[in-house]
Amino acid sequence: MRASMLIKISALLMAALAVLLTASCSLTGDSAEETTTEREAVTLEARPVSQQDILDFYNRAVNAIKAEKPGVSSSFEASVRDVDTGDSTEAAALIQFAKNFSQALEEVKDSREYGSDLNDFLPLKGTDTVSRLTMADIASAEIADVEDNRYAYDVHIVLQDSDAFGPAANAFDFDTQKAEILNTFTDYRDTVEVSDYDVSYNGCEIFARINKETNRVQSLHLVKNSIVTASVNFTGTLADLGETDVSFNLQENQEFYDFVWDAPTETEVLA
Repeated sequence: MRASMLIKISALLMAALAVLLTASCSLTGDSAEETTTEREAVTLEARPVSQQDILDFYNRAVNAIKAEKPGVSSSFEASVRDVDTGDSTEAAALIQFAKNFSQALEEVKDSREYGSDLNDFLPLKGTDTVSRLTMADIASAEIADVEDNRYAYDVHIVLQDSDAFGPAANAFDFDTQKAEILNTFTDYRDTVEVSDYDVSYNGCEIFARINKETNRVQSLHLVKNSIVTASVNFTGTLADLGETDVSFNLQENQEFYDFVWDAPTETEVLA
């Protein structure tokens, strides 16, 4: 009888011990899961602090694009606003002129595969660099952590305003489409004639997202703000109105994204 009782007590104790061990394992697992956190970024170099350091960091990162030849996609679009027709009584014709200027710079999308030559794809075209900016070219340079991406910095650069190419020439391409733009006005020469136009630049900006661990660019957004001034000569039935000036703000946005920095695998190529 006593042996039977001892066997029952032992069985109960073993069952209780099993329950305790199971609970302990469960608690340990939950605790480990709760304390697991996403790893911190390991930066390739110290975070830039001064504006000079930030600009140098940006130049190195963007210029590496042409050297390392990642795959990349791009888009370009332009818009016109703040049209000023002066005292002209033919404002409608001049506003149409401004709109056609913008339409001459139609939205363009393009892409290059990994390993492609990018010297004529990104600014500055025809060179092996994307930026030649110096401290004399910029009004400010800032760097910030990305709120929802602990592995990246956002770099924001504002260029100095200029009445000529000046600072902007070290970050943007110019005049590649000037003749084409002027040719678009041929159909409107029954009312106005435009022989040339002048451009000044203000509020030009650059936004770049750069990986902290590799210093590789993840996205690049170039904003070129131009004040376009053209001398317009009325023709045909409007010839008596003579010549007047028209000005407007032309904003061009160029973005580079979907960077592929490492050679695609065979599976990715087939897909």
